[in-house]
Amino acid sequence: ISTLSRMDKNADLFSAVLELRSVEECRRFFDDLCTPTELESLADRWRVAQLLSKGIPYRTIYDKTGVSTATVTRVARALAYGQSGYRMMLERIGKKSKNA
Repeated sequence: ISTLSRMDKNADLFSAVLELRSVEECRRFFDDLCTPTELESLADRWRVAQLLSKGIPYRTIYDKTGVSTATVTRVARALAYGQSGYRMMLERIGKKSKNA
């Protein structure tokens, strides 16, 4: 599947996510959408991105989270060369924390 057709295919899902209005709604939607293992994997990747953005070494992240070094490397690669999605959300959440 090309990148464009994959984006078209995912547009309905992304639009649905944009309609979520609270953490509780997100939890309910993602609990229905994902298996527990899939949801745990997503949460692990997000945690790894947060730790990497703080400059924590790969090995420490592995020791602290139990996430495989392959996943840590994959998230690091996405932070460095991906679509900037992790960075965008890390910055957005960081700004919210500073304003709170």
